[in-house]
Amino acid sequence: MDRSIALRHPFILCLTVLCVTVMGDQEPNAYFADGYHGGIYGHYPMWQAKFMVDKLQEYPHWKINLEIEPETWDRVAEQDAENFKRLQDYYAQTGRFGRIEFVNPAYAQPYAYNISGESLIRHFTYGMAKIREHFPDAPFETYSCEEPCFTSCMPQVLTSLGYRHAVLRNPDTCWGGYTSGFGKDLVCWIGSDGSSILAVPRYACEGLEEGSTWQTESWDNSKSFIQACFDSGVQYPVGMCFQDAGWRGGPWLENVIRNYYQPSRYVTWTDYIEMIAPRVTPDDWCFTVEDVKPGLVWGAQVLQTLAQEIRVTENRLIQAEKMAAMDRLFHGTPYPQAQLDEAWRGLMLSQHHDCWIVPYNGRPGRTWADNVTRWTSSARRIADRIIQSSFEHLPGQPEENHGAVTARNRGLCATGPLSQRGFGQGLL
Repeated sequence: MDRSIALRHPFILCLTVLCVTVMGDQEPNAYFADGYHGGIYGHYPMWQAKFMVDKLQEYPHWKINLEIEPETWDRVAEQDAENFKRLQDYYAQTGRFGRIEFVNPAYAQPYAYNISGESLIRHFTYGMAKIREHFPDAPFETYSCEEPCFTSCMPQVLTSLGYRHAVLRNPDTCWGGYTSGFGKDLVCWIGSDGSSILAVPRYACEGLEEGSTWQTESWDNSKSFIQACFDSGVQYPVGMCFQDAGWRGGPWLENVIRNYYQPSRYVTWTDYIEMIAPRVTPDDWCFTVEDVKPGLVWGAQVLQTLAQEIRVTENRLIQAEKMAAMDRLFHGTPYPQAQLDEAWRGLMLSQHHDCWIVPYNGRPGRTWADNVTRWTSSARRIADRIIQSSFEHLPGQPEENHGAVTARNRGLCATGPLSQRGFGQGLL
C-alpha cells in the first residue's frame, strides 16, 4: 500500500495497523501427515474405500498418505467394485500433489533390517507393479511407513526406483523399533554405499509420549510437542499418525485428538517436503541400521526360527533364478517367470511385519509363525523344482557325458570333457 494514501485517510491507516497486528500475532503453522496403514493380511475392512472417499469429500482440507498392502486392491476391486471405482476416480482427479499419496508400496511392509537387500528390492518392484495395475498414474516419490521399516541400504534402493524423499519416523509403533533423533527439519540420509536421499527425521526433541513405551510425541501434534520443536530450531514441525485401516476417526486431529496445536495443516509427505525444501538447509546424516532401535516384544526363539526359514528361502530362490536363467541361455528352456513370481510372493508374505511383531497371534495352527512356515515351504518347493529341472537339461546323451562335468555354483557354469578343461577354467 502507498503509505501516503494511508496517512491522508485515517480509516485506512487504522485498518492497516489492525491487519499488521493480527498477522504479527498469528501462531506459525505446524503440519500433520495423516493416513492409513494395513491390508488384507493385517487389517482392512471392505468399507474402508467408501469411508476414505466420503471423508475426503466431507473434509476438503484433509489429505491422506496410504500404506496399504498392494495385494489388498485385488480383493477390494472384486468385493467392493463400486466404491473402489470411486476411490480410483477420486485419485485420478486429485493426482500428484493432490490429497492422496501412496507412500509405501512394499508388498508386505517388511521390517527392512532383517531381510536381504534382494528381498527388499522385490517388495518394492512387485508392490509398485501391483498398485499401478489399479492406479496406473501413481507416482512413488516419498517413502514413509507406520512400522520401523528402515535399513542402511534404503537410500540406494529408493533412489534407484525413482524416489526423491523419505521419512525416518514411526511414532505409533515403537514396540517394533524406533529411530534415532536429529535436530533438523530435513536431513540428507546417506546410505552405506554413499547414496543420498532427502529425508524428514525423528526430531531430537521428539521424546516418548508420557506414560507410553510405544509412541513418540509427534503422534498428536500436541501444543507442548510443537513448542518444543520451535524452541529447538525446527522451523516447520510436522507430526504423523498412520491410522490402522478400520479406524473410523477420519481426520485424526479434530475428530480424535481435539486438543492439538493450532494452526496445524494436513499434508501429504511429498507436498510437505517440496514446500519446505527450498527454505531449509539439510545436514548430512549417515543413518545406519544401528539407528533403528529394535524393540520386538516376543522371545528370541520364535524369531530365530522365522529368520532361518526366511533366509534359507531367500538363498534358494536366488539359486533357482540363476539356474533358470542359465537353462534359458544354454538350452532355450522357457523361463519359469510365473512360478518364480508365485515363489517370491510366498517369501514376501513371510516377511510381513506382523510375522515378527505378533508371531503368535491367530488361531492355533494359523498363527503368523505358522503362516511363515507355510509360505516359505511353498516357495522352497517351487525353487527346488526349478533347480531339479535344470539338472535334467545337461548337454548330450548319458553315454556322451562319460568323463564330462557341469559345475554350477553361484551363477557360474562350466561344461566339457574333463580331458579338455583344467580346474576353474572356462567359467562364464
